[in-house]
Amino acid sequence: MRFLAVIAILVALVVACDGGTTRYHVTVSFNETVTQADMDSVGEYLRGFDDDLDFLIQESFPPTGVATLSTNAKEFCTTIEAELESRSYISSVDCSQVSDAPVESPDAPVSDEPDATAT
Repeated sequence: MRFLAVIAILVALVVACDGGTTRYHVTVSFNETVTQADMDSVGEYLRGFDDDLDFLIQESFPPTGVATLSTNAKEFCTTIEAELESRSYISSVDCSQVSDAPVESPDAPVSDEPDATAT
């Protein structure tokens, strides 16, 4: 598995020379067989794409790990989902691109018009 981690790091470094990055949100659902070393290896693998990554483990059982990271790796979600879901201690991986859509201001005026979609 260390070999795969080294490859991921090398790929991330090569791709990093390419330009801009995209932000992704990753959720890793572990199963009952996971160990601390397993969770650490997932964090190391993801840091191969973004060395500033914070991989947070929710203290539930089985645990869930979450991270938001930036990378310019091509087909990032497909790549990490395939790699991580092949590990016996992982139940599922959810990866999605983070939308940078602006959040509406809480001070925005409320419309007096009735909502046309309401029934």
